[in-house]
Amino acid sequence: MRELHIRIPDERLDDVTSILEDYGGDFTTITGNEGDTLVLCPIPTAAVSLILDELREAGIDDESYRVLTKAEIVETPNFDGFRKRHSTNVRKLAKAELHEKIREIQWPYQLYYLGTILSVIAAAAGLLLDQPALIIGSMIIAPQVSSALAAPTGILLGDWKLFVDSVKEQALGLGAAIIGAAFFGLLVRWTGFVPPGLVLTEIELVSVRLAPTFLSTIGAVIAGVVGAFGYTTEQSTTLIGVMIAAALIPAAAGTGLAMAWMAPLFGLGALLLLLVNILAINLGALLTLLLMGYQPDWRVADHSLRESVPSEHQVAVYGMLFLLLIVTLGTGYLTATNIVFTQAVNQEVDRTLDQPAYTNLSLSNVQTTYGGPSGGVEPTNVTVQVSRTSNQGYADLAERLEREIERRTNQDVKVTVEFTESRTADSTASTATRRDVPLAYSTHRTEPDTGVRVVD
Repeated sequence: MRELHIRIPDERLDDVTSILEDYGGDFTTITGNEGDTLVLCPIPTAAVSLILDELREAGIDDESYRVLTKAEIVETPNFDGFRKRHSTNVRKLAKAELHEKIREIQWPYQLYYLGTILSVIAAAAGLLLDQPALIIGSMIIAPQVSSALAAPTGILLGDWKLFVDSVKEQALGLGAAIIGAAFFGLLVRWTGFVPPGLVLTEIELVSVRLAPTFLSTIGAVIAGVVGAFGYTTEQSTTLIGVMIAAALIPAAAGTGLAMAWMAPLFGLGALLLLLVNILAINLGALLTLLLMGYQPDWRVADHSLRESVPSEHQVAVYGMLFLLLIVTLGTGYLTATNIVFTQAVNQEVDRTLDQPAYTNLSLSNVQTTYGGPSGGVEPTNVTVQVSRTSNQGYADLAERLEREIERRTNQDVKVTVEFTESRTADSTASTATRRDVPLAYSTHRTEPDTGVRVVD
């Protein structure tokens, strides 16, 4: 519920009261001493945008004295009926309310960059320790939600300064996050807090962030959709910032760690994942705002986009839009080529394991580092995890997979096959049941010249 306070000249009083009466609102007026009147009226949240739009169309412009506050309790004769008539509407905020809400959630720039660096260091530590709790904690303290939602809001509200500032804040913030994670990675390596032979891509929480995938992109889009919906309605927004940070902070931490470990393919894949996620979040939020009825002011007023941009901001706005277009096209191309490569690898692995010689093997997982254009800095790593029911050797499997994948993709790859074993235990003596018992081992060996890793 909201309460509208609006002070208008006496000659415009009938214009305002007629609009409120049409909606069935209960209002009161206070006559001033300078030829003006203060009108106070409680309004259901779902009707705020409608009433403000009608007031604007009636010529009650934004320069008039208007205050919109949150009402805790309303007891007037007709308010229940007023609220019921709008109970089926989505309770979205009016444009003015949304504008103020976005500005309220923005952090002071000193705290924004400090919070970003602290959160990415916590995420980097969580990745190195393979500890999900630390990564979740980094998401909670990350301030990225404020800038991620400000850019699409600025476009639709015609606040181009908010748009430019938001894009700059996102770019500089995530750039600082990558540099902070890189310095942190170098520090822990030089001081010996991590094993000198640690391979980043063999850490489980790192291996799931090697490059963007179709599913990771869907998750980022949903984060933007949920963020926009949550902040434009009266739904709980407590965990929205965590969801948005989940798509950004670990990827930024992974990019920085790849720089510290001098792993170019992993770094390129993690950076691409970060770019895809931030673009997907902003695009998801923008589309959600449009679908919820937030139309750009220049479009509603039948003006052009060019006319809506103030002359003092035109260079910055057009330059930012052009840069975003280039980044979007480049990121889209690299992501598409990586997804095509990943699909080709999965198909070749499935086709190979369907051969009669490998009927005792079951595919568990396939992981690939970035497989798009990279200038051939190093072979693309492909890790194939399979389970088997016996200790039978498959010395030629890695070589065969490598040969088939290179033939299909025309790229240099390095294939590693990891085996896990399972056996069936007969426990009829105690429970009269049979079950598969996976064998857990702590020793690994690699068969010479085969690229096959065996768990035994």
